[in-house]
Amino acid sequence: MITADNKSSLDQLLRSSQHLLAEGSPSGRRLDAAFSGCDAPDLAGSAKLLEILLENSPVGVCMSDAELKIVLYNRRLLELLELPDDIFASQTATLEDLFWFNTRRGEYGPGDDHKIVSRRVTLAKKGLAHVYERERPNGTVLEVRGFPIKGGGFVSIYSDVTEQRRKTRQLEAIVNHFPGGICLFDENLEMVQHNQKLVELLDYPEHLFRDQRPSLRQLFQFNAERGEYGDGDVTELVNERMERLNERSIHEYRRKRPNGKVLEVRGAPVDGGGFMTTYTDVTAECKSQELIAHMAMHDSLTGLANRALLMDRLQGAAARAKRGVQMALHYLDLDKFKPVNDAFGHAVGDELLKQVADRLKHSTRDTDTVARLGGDEFVILQADITRSEDAILLAERILKAMASTFEIEDLDVQIGASIGIADAKNRQLNSRAEFWCKRAC
Repeated sequence: MITADNKSSLDQLLRSSQHLLAEGSPSGRRLDAAFSGCDAPDLAGSAKLLEILLENSPVGVCMSDAELKIVLYNRRLLELLELPDDIFASQTATLEDLFWFNTRRGEYGPGDDHKIVSRRVTLAKKGLAHVYERERPNGTVLEVRGFPIKGGGFVSIYSDVTEQRRKTRQLEAIVNHFPGGICLFDENLEMVQHNQKLVELLDYPEHLFRDQRPSLRQLFQFNAERGEYGDGDVTELVNERMERLNERSIHEYRRKRPNGKVLEVRGAPVDGGGFMTTYTDVTAECKSQELIAHMAMHDSLTGLANRALLMDRLQGAAARAKRGVQMALHYLDLDKFKPVNDAFGHAVGDELLKQVADRLKHSTRDTDTVARLGGDEFVILQADITRSEDAILLAERILKAMASTFEIEDLDVQIGASIGIADAKNRQLNSRAEFWCKRAC
């Protein structure tokens, strides 16, 4: 299938095609070695060797001269493009003929045939190097590589990459449908794959991926500059993370973003020196865990601390009291709660307890613990006070708050409260306050 028949054209053919055809050589010899130093008598043998290599090459080859006349092709080209054996039988067959044949059978898609051929002929005459992929009507995906020949002409190489693209598309489908963010980096830590979920979870601007995917260092730099990793020197934050990658170890951790979102980050090295990282939004899960923990330690009706949390705080305060830090414990029992509950129902009674809880929280410090033991019983742990009189002042504030009218729906409810106080030295005790203080001490 070599159409050149003289020394000069054959010599040009050998020189121009050797670096591309070497990869398809079954013997493994490079053509530049095989043909170096060939004299004129040896060209016939060299041409025969070249033809053997072409016919056994896994890629399709087509070479044209400066006038677009086809001077070389192999059988693999006919197979990949499903061309008839006699398509290049004429010694004057050109690329334009090939373009017309392909256009008429819909190889290049819909459109005006003359415009399609004219556009391709114009591009061919420019002789610009190119690499692109084209999916044929039968589903075959071809990678087409073309390069100009010194002195005029062009060589095109056709490779069947259908299976590669099938696997790539499968990978892309997995990546795009992954419920979290995912990104894959090559051995140079350049990003080669990511999904839209990654952009959304980490609030990356679209321009960061517009022209080309960023490298891992660029992502670290961007995140450090916008405060994603907290306070600190940007360069040090970036270098610290790059150094960790040298360990090439699997890692898993949770990171809370500045916007409050919690991400579970998992990273693992991949064969060949790359790295893959996934990001999963676990904010809801964390909130559920926090809610469960809160429910275990708080009263469901009022949101105040329950017995378990009170005992935990009380034991801590008692331990500090042994080192000389004062504390006081207030036991509060509502007056007239039962008559209100019986007269107006549990709904009014529950609302009254909620309002009592709000008034107690407003009367105490953030460092104090207000707990509901059940029914209308409350305990206030007044921790780290400077003098005993502070406990008396708090009790007076609470009694004053409880004496004010409670407005519930259309009702004005009036109740009162009784308070017993115990300090760490068991002074000013009533029986209930003493009970709780002794349990802690």
